[in-house]
Amino acid sequence: MIVASDSAAWAGERVGERVVVNHWLAAETRKRTVATSQGGAATAEEGGTPDAEIDALDDDEALDALLQRKPGTAAFLWRARPVEWIRTELSREEFERLRFVEGPDELGWRALAPSGRVIDGAERIAAGDRAALEAETGVEIEQMCSMAETLADRDRLGAFVLARRGRGPPTIADGNHRATAVALHLHRTGEYRPQRAFLGTATEPVLGPLWQRLRAALARLRSGGPRW
Repeated sequence: MIVASDSAAWAGERVGERVVVNHWLAAETRKRTVATSQGGAATAEEGGTPDAEIDALDDDEALDALLQRKPGTAAFLWRARPVEWIRTELSREEFERLRFVEGPDELGWRALAPSGRVIDGAERIAAGDRAALEAETGVEIEQMCSMAETLADRDRLGAFVLARRGRGPPTIADGNHRATAVALHLHRTGEYRPQRAFLGTATEPVLGPLWQRLRAALARLRSGGPRW
């Protein structure tokens, strides 16, 4: 999905968990609709959840619906509670340090990039045999290459959902395909347009407020430097 620019709303403001859940559920609906487009759009019974139905759910129902669709990657939402969410734009340095969703080393994204780094996965795609790499990893290589080509003429892809624990770089809970497409475009052209993300950081209930103040102070000292 290509989205238009609206930078003011993505300047690091805090958002509630429900905003993230709604965004993620809507993204999953679009994926299911595209996947079944040749045989007709997905219905709610087939697994899609129209936006109107998402809005009608209460917070617990919305989270349950997301966990049913993404039981592994979305588990961060409840396992790491409390989670502080912001919506933000990623600098090039921050983007280049993103890591694929966690999983077995021999499967999927970690098979594509054993280092876990998205930029390494993109470089491997650019240098390798697409068909062979797709067969080896099970990752939709051609789909990501097609997405990368759209970035030559468009603004940016849909926002990522990032999960972060401690001080290390975040992992991508939702948006691994999109991030790889961005990395491919960057590798091929050297061009990077700031990408949007919902960034969730696990915090300790007692230490959270203190950590927030320290983080804000460090951010000021770094004068706009990368956050990880």
